[in-house]
Amino acid sequence: MNRLLSEEGQVVASSDQSTFCGQFSDDGQRFISACQDFCIRVYDTSSSQQFKLVSEIHADDIGWSILDTALSNDRSSLSYSTWSDCIYLVKITDDSERPSVVSPLHIRTHAHNFAIFSLQYSADGSEIICGSNDTCVYIYDLQQQRRILQVEAHRNDVNAVRFVDNSNALIVSGSDDGLVSVWDRRALNEVHPKPVGVFAGHMSGITFVHSRMDTRYLISNSKDQTIKLWDMRRFADETTINKSLERSNAMSRIWDYRIGAQPLTLQRGRILGDPSVQTYRGHSVAYTLIRCFFSPAFNTGQRYIVTGSSDGSVYIYDVLTGTVEQRLPMRNSQYGAERDRCIRDVSWHPFENYIVSTSWDNRRAHVRWVHRPNSTDPSLAPPSDNKSAMNPPSSLPSLSAGNRPSVDFSFLQRLLLHQFRGNEYMEHSDEESSNGE
Repeated sequence: MNRLLSEEGQVVASSDQSTFCGQFSDDGQRFISACQDFCIRVYDTSSSQQFKLVSEIHADDIGWSILDTALSNDRSSLSYSTWSDCIYLVKITDDSERPSVVSPLHIRTHAHNFAIFSLQYSADGSEIICGSNDTCVYIYDLQQQRRILQVEAHRNDVNAVRFVDNSNALIVSGSDDGLVSVWDRRALNEVHPKPVGVFAGHMSGITFVHSRMDTRYLISNSKDQTIKLWDMRRFADETTINKSLERSNAMSRIWDYRIGAQPLTLQRGRILGDPSVQTYRGHSVAYTLIRCFFSPAFNTGQRYIVTGSSDGSVYIYDVLTGTVEQRLPMRNSQYGAERDRCIRDVSWHPFENYIVSTSWDNRRAHVRWVHRPNSTDPSLAPPSDNKSAMNPPSSLPSLSAGNRPSVDFSFLQRLLLHQFRGNEYMEHSDEESSNGE
């Protein structure tokens, strides 16, 4: 269990208030942090030994906390959301002497008690997708400077939204109604919106969704204490959707995730007809919308899923087997209130082998978990050419024989193709899920 990352995390940043968000830029050279002290901080992470504060952005119109942040691919701007009828656009500068310009982007004018829980830039940086507490998904066009899409997507709060791939056409949303819906904007009617497919199998609300960016696989984290892997060729039928809605509605009436961990008696059972490929158990979801991600393609081949947890640990799952590969617990996390242990966000560096966790523990706002040099796992060994985040490749490496890092991508690709695409594996996974749930 110690072969992936060191269990002795290094505190790289502390704060006076709970920290909600922490993510690397796509090139790994910056880390964006958002705290309940109404401040967004930008750190220089251009080398593995560096975590240097380069700028602080004081956010406007904060009702309770910054809820989410998103950074454009070129790092020229970031957006953030809060309890407001706007999202906010910030032009990024590393000049600490020059104040950042914060501009409101109106999503739903004059709305009361309105919040955007999730947002993300499109791959080309032209649009921002948002999920809100009014059951809707919104898209804002930065070039036209106006909202161009509003879809009543769910029956409850939309806690998570993502672009499925780089085309901007496919989007996914996850809600407190327990459903994950996929939408094709090319065939989307705002008046009578209909998703191209729905994933149903969770027994409580969705806290986060993440795409593998291959137009095929997604993961979702849920208040039912599980992560599920979904194949976009296998959507749920109406019977399964209705069962999931009923179970999620019933769960919300008897348990509020904001007050503490879910009782074990409520974690039993499964939704018949659940089309998920794999279910991951071990972490806990309470207090806040905890996030999960596929590990990076460059240094792990997306072989793992990493998630925060309300028990004060980072969990790493093997995508194919569903097992907990490693649990990274906070040291001395028994001190302070239980909710303060919560790790809400995690980010795996896109080119180097370390993770930064984001915790509500003020003394350990951001902790860096570093790869052990003597690890025997080839998928986590540093590339032989020693490329760092200071000189990341312009695109992810090809799996052809002529362009292959020391990571054995050819073997991993064959394994993934066999396990993910083979019908025999699909059937086997279903059998394991039904036996284990």
